[in-house]
Amino acid sequence: MIESQAESATGTWSVAECPFTIEYSLRALDDIRLAVMDAFFSLPRGGAEIGGVLLGKRIEGRVAIRDYLALECEHAFGPSFTLSPPDETRLAELLAQPHSGDLQPVGWYHSHTRSEIFLSDADQTIHARFFPEDWQVALVLKPHTFQPMRGGFFFRNADGSMHGAATLQEFTLDAQPMRTLPGGTPGAPPGRSAERRESAKAEEAIDIAPASQAPAIAANGENGHGAAAQTKLEQVAAAAETPEPAQEPEIEAPSFLIAGERRSGVWWKTTVAVTAGLALGVGGYQTRRAWVPRIAEVLDGAPAPAPQADIALSAMDTGGQLQIRWDTHSPAVRQGQGGTMVISDGVALPREIRLDRTHLLAGSFTYAREGTEVDVQLSIDEPGGTQAKDVTGFVGRVPDTPAPTPAPQVVNDSQLRRERDALAAEDARLRTDVVAQREHIKRLERSLAQAQNELKQQQRKRMGAQNPDRR
Repeated sequence: MIESQAESATGTWSVAECPFTIEYSLRALDDIRLAVMDAFFSLPRGGAEIGGVLLGKRIEGRVAIRDYLALECEHAFGPSFTLSPPDETRLAELLAQPHSGDLQPVGWYHSHTRSEIFLSDADQTIHARFFPEDWQVALVLKPHTFQPMRGGFFFRNADGSMHGAATLQEFTLDAQPMRTLPGGTPGAPPGRSAERRESAKAEEAIDIAPASQAPAIAANGENGHGAAAQTKLEQVAAAAETPEPAQEPEIEAPSFLIAGERRSGVWWKTTVAVTAGLALGVGGYQTRRAWVPRIAEVLDGAPAPAPQADIALSAMDTGGQLQIRWDTHSPAVRQGQGGTMVISDGVALPREIRLDRTHLLAGSFTYAREGTEVDVQLSIDEPGGTQAKDVTGFVGRVPDTPAPTPAPQVVNDSQLRRERDALAAEDARLRTDVVAQREHIKRLERSLAQAQNELKQQQRKRMGAQNPDRR
């Protein structure tokens, strides 16, 4: 009965703007949650995104989700859930095949591992093409490493449009109680209905029941499995009547075999512990931007800086040319009006490059590096005056470039004088720039010292206000 109650537990989702209530099976969404988490940990930096079809029934005033069918995406365009032509063919076949229990496609689901809960233009194209009914819904899931999975439903408005910028109401998917899967069915495809799971569970219970419990099992066989139960009972009774052959005395296993088994058990436990430790280490490293500022806040007693945006900024060198890339599907990039990239090469002053919206949506920038260590910071101007920032770096040896062989030239005195004058002018300009930079640095140092003095005075005033006896 506990298993049946767990299988039949449901949840509901409703908002005032939606003309119907969405009811979903907790067990079906928990199976989807487990599949999303497996794909999330399959690759570094966000894993792979997956999706599939939601099966259920359309009832008056509500849409009930009872099961699902996973779609095998070949990820031809990367780890995101972007459908290729073969993927679209498989999706059409899933929708066209007959479904058990009078279930029908009531929508679809997919995960977002590198962005928030919203429907992109590509997602809305999929919804409009394969799920055209006004009552069919879309479910977007956002996995986390140490937090419960978040999700949100999307639906069509009365005019047929969809609010895809964000879900009107988020909800969390908590892990459901563990249950024992029926034996002998490890290869069952996703999308099994609760009735098939109950049938397999009943057959397994009959297989392992002793002969003394046969009448009790037969009495419970009136729930639609009576014929199968009776056949199983006859097999159990026949096996009980067959006399067992005389057993030979057991021979004690050699001591070295027993020791080997014990060593094997210890090795297995050690392997599991090491694997779990590595998984926790990788998860902690990937989420360091979320928990390191909090730990710094606790240790220092000062407010931690805001977490950096998930722009996925990266740098890769190709023959001295540094390819700086970022995720164009990130909400910060999609909504950004422009940005500023600051490159610190280590051998010169930081370079500041202004990016307009066109360059920002291009998703890449090439820089000819000069030093062995390069730091890159990308700041994106968001609506409302806020900024989203991300940083990355690269360390590597500068590639050796052969010096070009100068071509023989005929140089006369006038040309030499012109070059000498140009070099002298350039030298004077550089000297002037150096003096200006020094003056600028001195002004900054004076401003910093003044700010530090003012801060100390404010701290003394606050301490005096808190402890008037010390005056």
